Amino acid sequence: MNKLKLEIGRDDTLYNYSRLITKVTFSGRKGAAPRTIDVQIADVVDTSYVNSRKGLDCYLYLDGKEIFRGLLMTDGRSNKKALALKAYDDCVRLCNNKDSFSYKNKTAQYIFKDCVKKLGLSVGGSVKTGHSISELVKKGTTYWDVIEDALSQTYKATGVRYYVYAKKGKIYLKKRQAKKTMPILSQETNIISYDFSRSIYDTRTRLKLTTSKGKKKGSVVKSSLEKKIGRFQEVETVDDDIKKSEIKERISVFKEEKGKVSKTLKITAIGDISCVSGACAYVKIPELNISRMMYIDEDTHTFEGGKHTMSLTLSYDAVEVKENSGSSSGKSKDYKVGDIVRFKGGYHYSSSDAKNPAGSKCAAGKAKITKISKNAKHPYHLIHTDSSSRVYGWVDEDTFS
Repeated sequence: MNKLKLEIGRDDTLYNYSRLITKVTFSGRKGAAPRTIDVQIADVVDTSYVNSRKGLDCYLYLDGKEIFRGLLMTDGRSNKKALALKAYDDCVRLCNNKDSFSYKNKTAQYIFKDCVKKLGLSVGGSVKTGHSISELVKKGTTYWDVIEDALSQTYKATGVRYYVYAKKGKIYLKKRQAKKTMPILSQETNIISYDFSRSIYDTRTRLKLTTSKGKKKGSVVKSSLEKKIGRFQEVETVDDDIKKSEIKERISVFKEEKGKVSKTLKITAIGDISCVSGACAYVKIPELNISRMMYIDEDTHTFEGGKHTMSLTLSYDAVEVKENSGSSSGKSKDYKVGDIVRFKGGYHYSSSDAKNPAGSKCAAGKAKITKISKNAKHPYHLIHTDSSSRVYGWVDEDTFS
């Protein structure tokens, strides 16, 4: 049985309501800033202190580990002697505050840190996003919308996804990738039910890239798909000085994002608190011919009657695996020309000693080692072997495995 602990209060004055809990729902989803908890407690004692007007903090612990920290924003009572509470983590302040913004030649990382600090929140950590956004101007919009716009533009330019989350009172920006170890979801062990669906509603068969003045910069047509479902076109506006490498990356992202039939998998399973949106799980469902890593786009964890169950929405996006920094022996592997490796994603260079990268970041994917220059700044020359990456140049030693 999972042990839950609920504390509500301000500053150092916290009250424990754990023994009154009847049900807790803990949830989050891709594209939504805050995670939330919905709590039902028995209204059998004086609970008048629990009032959303007071700006109370909520802390939820599972088996002694903090899994949620946020602001109580809704409280409700009924004649059934039940008290319903809803709290949001610190990311809600990104959603519920508006302002005007203007950035030029800034990265998504810079924009993220600037927005968080302007609201007086603490940055827990942020990864480098690389791509510089020429201009991002928004008036009367939320801080979250600005951050999401910056991350969306970065994804289209680099093929790399990032996500924002709150933990223990701090806000983080993290690259979406799988860890070496992850939970396994299997019909043999923990899957209770599943629901699979396909749709072409959001599918597009062709893409046209144009400037604000209507000048065409690039295009692509998925001919084989268009013959089956007909023409569906997407148009994107790009900068006048967009680089060829960025055009190529945008086309690659389009193919992966919209140039295919979308698939959705929803699972109900025995609860595992590590299964949250942004994380990854290994899924095994033989009836659907699924045995692969999948990102979690949406999660809802329910604690009731001593049981913990979860409902997950899983993504069919390609998964990038986070590698360990080195082998157990502490020595790097000896690579040779002709080896097929997995490029982790990042910059490539025009020469082994170049100071600046050649274009924007490349997405992860398989590549072949074609040249080696020992002791050089960028000692390995890689050429991509599939369409998932466009790496074609000299790279650093720790950028592939």
